[in-house]
Order: sequence, then C-alpha cells, then structure tokens
Amino acid sequence: MSKQNINLNGRLIDANQACLSANNRAFHYGDGLFESIRKFDHKIPLLQLHLQRLHVGMAALEIKPSVDWNLAFWKQQIEALTEKMPNCRIRITVFRADGGLYTPLTNDAHFLIEAERLDDQEYTWNKDGLSVAICNIAQVHAGSLLANLKTCNSLPYVLGAIFARKHQLGDSLILNQHERLAESATSNLFIVRDGVVITPPLVEGCIDGVFRKYLLREAPQVGWNIQERPIRPADLRQAEEVFLTNAVRGIRWVKLFGDRNYSKKQTKNLQEWANSVLLKS
Repeated sequence: MSKQNINLNGRLIDANQACLSANNRAFHYGDGLFESIRKFDHKIPLLQLHLQRLHVGMAALEIKPSVDWNLAFWKQQIEALTEKMPNCRIRITVFRADGGLYTPLTNDAHFLIEAERLDDQEYTWNKDGLSVAICNIAQVHAGSLLANLKTCNSLPYVLGAIFARKHQLGDSLILNQHERLAESATSNLFIVRDGVVITPPLVEGCIDGVFRKYLLREAPQVGWNIQERPIRPADLRQAEEVFLTNAVRGIRWVKLFGDRNYSKKQTKNLQEWANSVLLKS
C-alpha cells in the first residue's frame, strides 16, 4: 500500500514526515485559514466558492498569496494529491510564513493540502436525524469580521463538539453574545417555519459557509423561499423543521431539540435537489 501524502507548497511528501517548523504561525497564533472541501467522482462542484472565501480571508488577515494562486493553480495542486481519490474530503490550510511574535516578519503565504478518501459519491441522507442542544461553554461574537472567516483558531467549535460528545448529541448549537443562535459546532443552521427557510445573517456571527452561500444564491431561483433573519432559541420551538449544512456533509436533518421532534419533508426535498444540481449535471 502506498503511503498517504500531503501537498506542502507544491511538494508531495509523506503525511507522517515532520514538515512544519516549531515556529509555524498557525501553530503559535492560529495565524491562518482553512477550507474543508468535498470531491465527488473526480469533480469538486463548490471549488470556486471555497477559493473565493479563502482569498477573501487572506485579504482580511493581510496574508499575501502568490500571484499565481488562481483557480487553475489550485485545481492542479489538488489533483496532484487526489488524482487516485475520486471521492474524498480535502483540506486546504493557508498560513503566514514563519517569523516574528504577534508582529510577523512577512505576510507571505504558505499552503498545505490534505485529503482523506471517502466512499460516498453524493451527499447522503441522515435518515435517523440528529439530536441537538444549545452549548453553554462556547460563544461566537456577532459583528466581528473574524467570526465569518474559517480561521485556524476554531476553539468555540472545538468546545461545541466536545459538548456534543459529552452529552451524546449529533451536534451542538452555538449562541452569540446576544443569546441568539448563530450556527452549530460544525455547520450553518437553518429552520423551516410556515414554508420559509430561515438562516441567521452573517452579522449574527456565523461562518460564511460555502454550502449556505450556495443555497442562498441558487435555491430561490427554483422556488425555495430562503431568508436571512436572526433566530432566537425560542424560535426552535416554533419551527417545523431544522437542518444543518456544510460543504463536506451537505444537508443534515435535525430530528430532536430537547423534547421537540421535527419533521423532515422540506429538508429532504432540498437535499435531493442539491444532489441533483451539484452532482448530476
């Protein structure tokens, strides 16, 4: 069996080989960004949205990419690592070059690409549904520029995932400082009420999710009524359906919030539509 490799700045190396300096700024300060990307049957349908978010994040953090880091470049670098993986999860991490304390010596960017082979050739339906609860040990900050970015500092989501595991949940829901729901530990949050699909706006502190952005842009064109509105915990009691989205898992149905049991018809229809337009065109 061949060893699993990673792509570090265009070089394929053994994944178990030491490759990052102890002075790595992503390690020292969380000084970087990442994208979790799904590849299906040799295709990456959401790649452009991922790269747009990555480059917006680099600009916000004043990390300077190489001039050749365009779509063709990233496709080439990903394919070099994943050409024998038709279905996989890909992570691109971009981080500022070593050097300095809080003040960096340079703003030059480095990158690392990792890949994990998967079996599924489409987004699969979680037929048993998720059980969720509100996490009481982590919070995101509404109105913060950093809240919308996928930075290497993911501690609120780590704590949210630990909370979910501790309480045997499928995921946990994260509040902002105003005690409104922002997202889950792993995904963007949506509720369905009176035929309207609702998700918190970015000013509420949620990640600017790629799958979320795709739904907001494309689903209304085929008749879905999707709106951005603040969501309070009490709104979960009034919702008919709740679901979570991210680019790796697609749409996941939430079945339970405490003793509140949700239906799934609209969620399942939306997931089937997403598979049909993203993967079968």
